[in-house]
Amino acid sequence: MMNEQHLNHRIVNNIITPIQTNINTINNSNNNNNTNNTNNTNNNTNNNNNNNNNSNNNNNNNNNSNNNNNNNNNNNNNNNNNNNNNNNNNNNNNSNSNNNNNNNSNNNNSINNNNNNNNIINNNNNVDNKWKKNLYEKQPYSDNYTDETFLIGLVQNANFIKYDFWTVVLDSFTVSQQITSVILFAIIFFHSLKHTLTLPFLVAMASGFLVLGYIAIIIIDPSANFLSIRSSFLHIILLFGTVYGLSPVLRTLTNSFSDDTIWALTFILLLAHLFFHDYGYTNNESQKFSAPVSLNAAIFASVLLGSRLPSNIHVFVLISYAIETFALFPIFRHHLKRHSMELHVGLTVILCVTCSLLLLGMSKLLALIYIGIIGTITFVCPLWLIFIQKYKNEINGPWDEASVISQSGGEF
Repeated sequence: MMNEQHLNHRIVNNIITPIQTNINTINNSNNNNNTNNTNNTNNNTNNNNNNNNNSNNNNNNNNNSNNNNNNNNNNNNNNNNNNNNNNNNNNNNNSNSNNNNNNNSNNNNSINNNNNNNNIINNNNNVDNKWKKNLYEKQPYSDNYTDETFLIGLVQNANFIKYDFWTVVLDSFTVSQQITSVILFAIIFFHSLKHTLTLPFLVAMASGFLVLGYIAIIIIDPSANFLSIRSSFLHIILLFGTVYGLSPVLRTLTNSFSDDTIWALTFILLLAHLFFHDYGYTNNESQKFSAPVSLNAAIFASVLLGSRLPSNIHVFVLISYAIETFALFPIFRHHLKRHSMELHVGLTVILCVTCSLLLLGMSKLLALIYIGIIGTITFVCPLWLIFIQKYKNEINGPWDEASVISQSGGEF
């Protein structure tokens, strides 16, 4: 057994030893090859590195030169470009500035034009929206709007006349004459009622006043011709004839009224006569006597008083006095004042003195009341008028109604 193991061992060694030798040989060769290869590789690597270095150096040199050239070119180009850019920028700036200036000028012109257009539009709007004094046109204003031009046509105290005291006193004589005439008519009625004056005397006095009045008008007014006087005289005769025929009716017309009613109505009607009398005609402020309310009130008062008289003749005489006093006497006084102011003053004095004496014979109290009324109207009222004249403020303007002026110069 031992031999066999020893033999096997020797066999294995004999077999394995060559194999190992070969393996070692192969390994050595491989190592040599590897070494050679490594050396070759290293050599090649070195060569390559050298070549690469050379090439890199060349490339670097070339690149550097190229870079330098490129840099120079780039610098030149950049300089040129910068110059060109600067020039372009300058040109652009100049063009931009020119364009800006042109644009600014155009803008300014357009702004000015727009402003002008706006001003024109505003002016047109202002003209269109301006307030007009037209009721038929719709306007953008409220109903109570008052424009600043509304009072341009305002005129204050255009007809202001500063009065003189004595001028006002002379004008007040007309009122005194009319009051005195009313009182004289009442005195005649009183004496007719009391039978203190006879009927023939009353008729003669009424006829005498009528004739003297026409004669005085012919003297003081030469412009009156004979035909006009004759025509008016015929009308007066016709009027008195009508009154005489209606005397019975007039006497009984208000016979059923009580005495108190008659006195009260008579006082009111005579007072209305004084208030509505045409004093302007007597003062020559108008050329036509027009006082229908005043005249009718006075005639109606005479009819009421006539119903208390005893006979138809008394009624006829009383109404005849009423016609002469309230219808004809103002016309006579108008012509008298136009002819002479002295005669106008003289007539006033005669009337006032006569009335005072007649009232004094009836009652001192009535005479004093009459004198007080005439004195107040003649002297106190003119002073009062002159005092309050400074407070007069007459306002006229285009809003007033138009006054139509006739060809004779008077207003309707």
